[in-house]
Amino acid sequence: MGRCKHCGSEVGEGELFCGNCGTRLSEETTKEAAGAAVDAAEQTADTEPEESQAESPEPETTAQTEPVGNAAQTAADGNEAPRGVAKETTQTATAESAVRTAAPQERAGKKKKGGLFAIIGAAALALLLLGFGLRTALKTTEPVGQRFLKVQLETLEREGKVFDVADKVFENGFSSDFLLTAKLSESRMIALSRSGILSESGMRILRDGIRARFYLGKKFEKAVLNLEFASGENPVLNADCFIDPDRLGFKIPQQSEKVYVTRYPEVLKEMGSDARISTSLFAELRFPKELGRASAKRYGKLLADAITRNNLEVEKRSYRSHVLKPELKHSLDKDYTVYSWEPQAAELERLFRNIADAMEKDSELAAWFDRRQEIGEQFAQAMGVSQGQGAKFSDLADTLRDNAETYAENLEERKFAWKLVTEGKEVRAILLQLDEGDTTLLCYERDTDKDKLYRGLALPGFMLTEKRDREKSGYYGTVAGRVYWDYDTKEFALKYNNLDFKKGSVLGLPCGKYRLNVNDGGSAAELKFEVRDEGGFSYYELKNDYGSFTLKASKSGSATLPEGEEVNIDDELLEGNVPQRRISDFISEL
Repeated sequence: MGRCKHCGSEVGEGELFCGNCGTRLSEETTKEAAGAAVDAAEQTADTEPEESQAESPEPETTAQTEPVGNAAQTAADGNEAPRGVAKETTQTATAESAVRTAAPQERAGKKKKGGLFAIIGAAALALLLLGFGLRTALKTTEPVGQRFLKVQLETLEREGKVFDVADKVFENGFSSDFLLTAKLSESRMIALSRSGILSESGMRILRDGIRARFYLGKKFEKAVLNLEFASGENPVLNADCFIDPDRLGFKIPQQSEKVYVTRYPEVLKEMGSDARISTSLFAELRFPKELGRASAKRYGKLLADAITRNNLEVEKRSYRSHVLKPELKHSLDKDYTVYSWEPQAAELERLFRNIADAMEKDSELAAWFDRRQEIGEQFAQAMGVSQGQGAKFSDLADTLRDNAETYAENLEERKFAWKLVTEGKEVRAILLQLDEGDTTLLCYERDTDKDKLYRGLALPGFMLTEKRDREKSGYYGTVAGRVYWDYDTKEFALKYNNLDFKKGSVLGLPCGKYRLNVNDGGSAAELKFEVRDEGGFSYYELKNDYGSFTLKASKSGSATLPEGEEVNIDDELLEGNVPQRRISDFISEL
């Protein structure tokens, strides 16, 4: 308790005005009230971080759209305080100002509780702002290395989604009915007829088409193919076949109603292969997505820990295009924030040894990798290519550990650099290079100009670029690529228009019109094709100088296993006397 210096009446602790005469109390009293509010906020904030951390997702799974950000930028300036902390300080000052400015709003004659309400309100505001500031700080103080890698990974994941459509076609197995028809130009028909290549049966096949019903299991447990050359009551030729991990069978009704079956893994083994080759091996070659995510998290953390405030340089400057300018005549010539990681040999050596240690303990990835190597050895032996053994996962770990110092020194000597280029919150370029930029290991660039998109990827001996724009009818643009080695160069340009990326087809290709130009050592060729989706079917129509070819694909299939009396032909295959040896003669007569 205290007394008013004007009238001498008693006043409560922390009150701003005298309840008797209404005179504003001394500045010291006001400061004490403000200090009490801030102290209360700070005491409450001591428990706030734990709650914020509990509510915030793991750094590895939190989607951060902001680039490496101010945490790395302040490192370059020698300031360790992240952006969230600076924001918190500003908010606390705002709370103090709110307490001070609340006083003039009260006037003489108000009751005592009016001053208390102002203090309580200011204290609550301070608590809210301080809590928000702490939560923001927790999000923006993520380790620099993690933020450096995360924004790049998110960008590359978005870019990779264009391939997800094709990958998902076979992700859960595949089943479809196809019909391939052709309309040859009159000059081509005459030429084929005069040469004797196109017989009456061939004419029927062109007119009625080739039907194929296909089924593929999710784990390659079975594949079935029904072929029919020329439809109708009397097809020119039928062929039904299947394969699973243990057997392969086929039937040609024009020759026999029997289904000829072989236990091909055993036959191949007896024919000289020391390995059992089966379709089940293909399923084992697929890299599990869960294992991929776990591996990326494990080894990504080791790499992120090696990137710190001390070895990540940040600067504002222009960036010279390594892909877009020479390929698309589009240059990245703005002012960017460039993050450069150019580690020293000691840092790289420590990183390599840490990775080797993690590999030594990584039993899951080792099991998949070693099994993959074994399968590769089996295929190589079956084809007579190689009899050697592939390296095991533990061998790779030992090699990396034994040569960590050498590898690190070589990279430092060749000026290894990893650069991230951003414009605001957008990633514009990712670059891995040696020899002060003379040697490019990887360069990805992306830029936008109004509705236009420019992007490109460059690797040793390979370059891919795309320029895209949008019209009311859909997207149009060009995808160009070049593969070069020694003195040989192959180039292609795929131009598209009216493309609808949201409207895919059975085989995953977006609906639209395409034109493909290929240049192989001076030999040029052009193909035009269109993809459209109508009435539950996808149509792929290709045109060239010979005529047009149309593939019709259904969104569900009806492939069936061949039926009939089964005949085992293992012995005939081993002896070289296949009972269906006349099939080739029959087909040639067509």
